[in-house]
Amino acid sequence: MAQRRQPIGMADVPSYLSMASTVQAVEANLFAFFQHVRQWPRVEWHDGPEFCWTISDLPFPLFNSVLGARIAGDRLDAAIDERIDACRRRGVPMLWWTGPSSEPRELGQHLIERGFFREPAYGMALDLADAPAFRLPPGPVQIREVADRESLGVWTRVLCEAFGVPQPFGDAFADLAWSIGVGETSSFRHFLATVDGAPAATCSLFFGAGVAGIYDVATLSARRRRGLGRLVTQAALDQARAAGYRAAILHASSLGLGVYRSLGFQDLCPIGQYIWAPQLET
Repeated sequence: MAQRRQPIGMADVPSYLSMASTVQAVEANLFAFFQHVRQWPRVEWHDGPEFCWTISDLPFPLFNSVLGARIAGDRLDAAIDERIDACRRRGVPMLWWTGPSSEPRELGQHLIERGFFREPAYGMALDLADAPAFRLPPGPVQIREVADRESLGVWTRVLCEAFGVPQPFGDAFADLAWSIGVGETSSFRHFLATVDGAPAATCSLFFGAGVAGIYDVATLSARRRRGLGRLVTQAALDQARAAGYRAAILHASSLGLGVYRSLGFQDLCPIGQYIWAPQLET
């Protein structure tokens, strides 16, 4: 029998995660994802002394991100204005991520004062040893992993409709995901839940910084309140545990907190998602 290849990032799995290192991993997993984004030809990656950032001609905040900020107080406003000016020149929106490692502590307030609005998120973590084994209940729901370009396109259409974002975002995201790779040997994996064969819910799993990150959990509005988001997340967690990962992290919205807590995730730290867009300027 051929030996099954380990997912990329498996070598980074620590034998033990303390509370402090788990909090760090909540951010580090996201930073590891952007290491893949930097290799995608549709964005430019810059690694500066004050923060890292991506910029593109794509009119979606994710592709024009700032993360890992550690800015001296007397440089704070000027540094923010530099990023605003760069995005204004391209006519694109920006997403500025903050977390426990961000400096200075008043960064978020300065972003708001300069026209950003905040979408709060909550860093959470789960010891996969404590997660119950996943068993799909009998019935019309099926969950499969995306393995080809066609099914990736279906997956992104569900994601866009569920989140109410334009399909061109999904097309760009699919291009990015395809450039990273799909399937069981990829560090970025995607799961699609169907009901009677019709696509209904999504979830992504990213292996990086020694943990499994859960992202892109979304359910079509007509299929909500049926536990599909929970099931597709459990399927991803089960795959992470089977791959040898010990902990999972995620950035939960206010709406998702209850579901993730019921799965055993623990609240760890706030994650700031600050969005600026040219059309928001007055």
